[in-house]
Amino acid sequence: MGEIEDKKKASLLVLEAMKKMQSEKINPYIAIGAFIDEVIRELAKQNDDKKIALFLENIAEKVRQGIYSKKN
Repeated sequence: MGEIEDKKKASLLVLEAMKKMQSEKINPYIAIGAFIDEVIRELAKQNDDKKIALFLENIAEKVRQGIYSKKN
């Protein structure tokens, strides 16, 4: 499977997990916070703290630019 297909599949799995948390009545902010924590833990297995911080800073910049709020 190629990178684009993998990303689509992974996104669908994340959305399914979010729906499950909704059905379990878990506060969305808590669910998202837990997801982000787990992602950072996974990144920490593969990268040093400086690389992870840069990655998160890049995401923060994309948020400021409105990339995630735009409808594609």
